[in-house]
Amino acid sequence: MKRFTLFTFLYLALGVCLTAIALGYPNLPSGLQTSLFISAGVSYLVCLFSTFPFWRETTIRFYRSRNSSVILSSLVIGFNIVWMIWEVQSQNWTMEAILQAFSRLIVVLLFAENIMIIRQVNSEH
Repeated sequence: MKRFTLFTFLYLALGVCLTAIALGYPNLPSGLQTSLFISAGVSYLVCLFSTFPFWRETTIRFYRSRNSSVILSSLVIGFNIVWMIWEVQSQNWTMEAILQAFSRLIVVLLFAENIMIIRQVNSEH
């Protein structure tokens, strides 16, 4: 583990928040609590993997094979944010809807990190 970035700490913070919410509210439905724990676990794994060099190298290889990677990442981020807002609003801003949307932030972080790595590669060339 050599490389810590801002996203490493964001993944860790997201995992800690999701775990704290799942443990702090014992009256949550069991399905939602399980979903929060799974999302926290994925966040911890991504946090760990993001410190290894293969993480950046894989992103760079994907970018070089598809030049539209930034556009695709931006569209995925936008779609996820709109989807989360739509879902929360359609359920009248209930606690369960907010927590479900919160557990999907890992996707937004993954694609935001993808964009940042690609921009760093472009600025190096």
